[in-house]
Amino acid sequence: MRSAEAAKTTARLIEESVKNAEGGVELNGEVLTNLEEIQRQVVQVSEVMDEIAAGAEQQSQGVEQINTAVEQMNQVTQTTAANAEESSSASEELTSQAEKLRQLVSAYALTATSRSGQGRAAQPARHAHAARPPPALRAPAWNPTGSTQMSWAFCRYSA
Repeated sequence: MRSAEAAKTTARLIEESVKNAEGGVELNGEVLTNLEEIQRQVVQVSEVMDEIAAGAEQQSQGVEQINTAVEQMNQVTQTTAANAEESSSASEELTSQAEKLRQLVSAYALTATSRSGQGRAAQPARHAHAARPPPALRAPAWNPTGSTQMSWAFCRYSA
C-alpha cells in the first residue's frame, strides 16, 4: 500500500508540475505580448521626441531670425538718431547763416522798379555788426508789384 500511495502522490505531483508548466508557458506568452507592447510604445515615444526636437530646432531658428531683425532695427534706429542729430545741427547752422545774411542784406538800399518804370528806394536797417561791403555791387532789385521781370540796379551801402 505504501507504494500505491507513493505512486498516487507522484502522479499528483506530476500533474501539478504539468499544470504549473502550462501556466508558466501561458504567463511567458503574456510577458512576451506585454514586452512587444512596451517596445511599440517606446518607438512611439521616440518618434514624438524626434518631433519635439525638430520643433525646438525650428523655434530656435525663428528666435535667431527675430534677434537678427531686432539687431538690424536697432542699427537703423541708431543711424536715424545720428541723422536727426546731424540735421538738427545743420539746421541750427543754416539758421545762424541766414541771420548773418539777413543782417548783411539789410545794410543795403535796394532800388525797386515798378512796371511803369518808376523806382523806389527802401531804407536800410543799420547794424553796428554789419561788415562794410564794396561801394557798388550788382544785385537783382526787389519788385513790390510781384512782376516776374527782374530789374538790375546798383545797390548802395548806407552807413
